[in-house]
Amino acid sequence: MLNLKTYAKVHIRRFVIVTAAFGLLAFQACSDLFDYSPYLIDFDESNSNVNQKSIDKLKSKSATDTITIAFTGDTHNFFDELNDFVGKINSDSRIDFVVHVGDIADFGLPKQYLWANSYLSKLKVPYLVAIGNHDLVSNGKDAYEVMFGALDFSFVYQHIRFIFLNTNSREFAFNGQVPDIAWLAERLQPSGDFDKAVIICHVPSGDADFDPNLKNDFYATIGLNKNVIMLAHGHQHHHEVYFPMHDSIPFVNVYGVEHRMATIIKIINNQILIDNVAF
Repeated sequence: MLNLKTYAKVHIRRFVIVTAAFGLLAFQACSDLFDYSPYLIDFDESNSNVNQKSIDKLKSKSATDTITIAFTGDTHNFFDELNDFVGKINSDSRIDFVVHVGDIADFGLPKQYLWANSYLSKLKVPYLVAIGNHDLVSNGKDAYEVMFGALDFSFVYQHIRFIFLNTNSREFAFNGQVPDIAWLAERLQPSGDFDKAVIICHVPSGDADFDPNLKNDFYATIGLNKNVIMLAHGHQHHHEVYFPMHDSIPFVNVYGVEHRMATIIKIINNQILIDNVAF
């Protein structure tokens, strides 16, 4: 028979063992809870290098005399509208490819990139995404580079060079390097593989988020070789066609997806035709 002192020791030992066991389980449970971070970039192959994959698909398409591009942008968290945009584009066999003019995310979170791309990846045609200012919040720059690629990139399709330019100056503290004017000038340098060029960006040159110290050089570079037929941008959500350089180069402000309007642009013989289609 146990005396009182021995009995107390046994029960204390049992209490310590049980408490330690519960503590270990709780620690493991908390450890599982904190394994995930909203800033973690862990994209699979289907959510990586998307822009280059689309460019490779375009290279295999047969040449035609008309290029038809569907533009959207500033999708943020408008996922119902984005889903309907995708459905509308998939029902139109004339579309060669889709261009998203930036702000695919709202706060640059990798999860927001994944949500948006889950809709865009349902498109039947190639799609390319420009970098927007909201996409650069937090570690959004890294997420964009993994999912889509370089912030500045270009490719030639049907003898037209399409130039995607990072113009989000504010997010780079107006450091004089965004947009990269020298890089743009190189892309616009006349070459045997293209006749004309189209520039695509997010923040337009007249916006307060565009570095004012670079605006004149930007315009001079665009106009230097007389080969730019259009600049398309987002950021301001409404649609407008205007001529800030006071010449024949149209700047096209693309509808934000919340308006349930897709901006469809056809390029025929280096001329553009613009149509806004409801969805």
